[in-house]
Amino acid sequence: MQEILHHLLHEVVTYSTMGFEWIGVIIVAISGVRGVIELFKKNPDIDLHLSQGMAVALQFMLCAEIVKLITIGDLTDIILVLGIVVLHIAITLLVAYELKHKKHERHEYREKKLHEQQLQAQQLQAQESKETPAKE
Repeated sequence: MQEILHHLLHEVVTYSTMGFEWIGVIIVAISGVRGVIELFKKNPDIDLHLSQGMAVALQFMLCAEIVKLITIGDLTDIILVLGIVVLHIAITLLVAYELKHKKHERHEYREKKLHEQQLQAQQLQAQESKETPAKE
């Protein structure tokens, strides 16, 4: 009975690992195609969309590596998979940091542009009011 359960566990881990890895690959492919489309449309937010896609895909890949930890037999494999997990976490954190930084940067840029437009509108109104003589 124990041998059957052990074999079943290996099968579940194998298929779930492949599933998570495929989901990650599909997300990267979709993000890449979307990025190419946005490149042709000259969308300035292309890097944000690509970073978001990579971050989500990396999280699925990290899930796959964590599931692999369940069935590892010897210390060499554990060290190898733990190294991969650490690298995935580091890359995910870097992509998340970059994404957050870019969003903040874009938000500040848009706020500054909006403020400049408001100032220009106020200046135009002031000039128009100076040029138009007051009727008495």
